[in-house]
Amino acid sequence: MSLSLPDDREATQRAPPEATPETESDRRTVHAVRSGDGEAFGQLVERYQQRLFGLTLMMVRDRPGAEEVTQDAFVRAFTHLDHYDARRPFYPWVATIAVRLAQTWLLRRARVTQREGTPLAPEREPTAATDPLNELILDESDRQLWRAVAALPSGERTAAFLYYRQEMKVNDIAHALGVTSGTVKTLLFRARRKLRTRHTASPVDHSRSQETSR
Repeated sequence: MSLSLPDDREATQRAPPEATPETESDRRTVHAVRSGDGEAFGQLVERYQQRLFGLTLMMVRDRPGAEEVTQDAFVRAFTHLDHYDARRPFYPWVATIAVRLAQTWLLRRARVTQREGTPLAPEREPTAATDPLNELILDESDRQLWRAVAALPSGERTAAFLYYRQEMKVNDIAHALGVTSGTVKTLLFRARRKLRTRHTASPVDHSRSQETSR
């Protein structure tokens, strides 16, 4: 899906989605795992692995790191499945685990780099030839826009990625990031403002500019 740039005065909260066949399938799978069928968890891994990898890659901007965080998130989800509320969608829950692990990964990398006495290299936008997002975002116009998202500061790019590309609700994003809903709205406001400035000369999909409040 494309990232629209709605008017900043519009609400960023969205109505809770209705139960979907995917959600019901997740619930059945979780029930099977809790009933002793551990192999059934592989269905959840297969269903959300690429999506979760895209999230962690957007956060850590390092393919091996993203693979490590994604794998660890599913392991944590499996071992702590008793904490999952099956009345809610599964993906926001496992995404919250992944976000926390990615934040820890970034802090650990920063500490190691500082301890070794090497200045932290500034974040740079990858070239088209090396950008692993190319494999996740096939549409060229989307790809250009999401490269711009990837260049945002960490909090802004994570909030924008979760809200626009992964269609998570503001409250769920706030829980994942460990901040308030108001903070998430501020991050989205800043991200939109910067992206609007960068893309004033480029065609941008405004199909969601009339989002309803939720």
